[in-house]
Amino acid sequence: MLFTHRGTGDMGRNVKGGDIDAPGETAGNAGEVIKIIAASEGDASRLLEMYYWTREPGIVDLIRTYLELPDRAQRQLGGFLRKYKPQSIITSIDEQGRLVLARVDGRPQAQRSKRSVGS
Repeated sequence: MLFTHRGTGDMGRNVKGGDIDAPGETAGNAGEVIKIIAASEGDASRLLEMYYWTREPGIVDLIRTYLELPDRAQRQLGGFLRKYKPQSIITSIDEQGRLVLARVDGRPQAQRSKRSVGS
């Protein structure tokens, strides 16, 4: 199945699962969706983990934003984040206003001249 999300932001992205054309078309069918998910083969613990993640403030908006990125940006960002341990990644904004992701290389923090994001 192939889901097409056309909700807030009208992303129109295709994801595995089924075809959902508009949010109103599935209103009242939550039970059917739950049955389909429960009947599909897969790891129930992963489904439960995904549910818990969706309870994190801001995570759903972050995922939606990621899915709106161009495919190349998704691949590059995803590849970078998977390649390194999260604790080894630092972020900064350069003089041109670009977000810079870097792997901590062991240099003292004082040698880094860029301001950190979120500080």
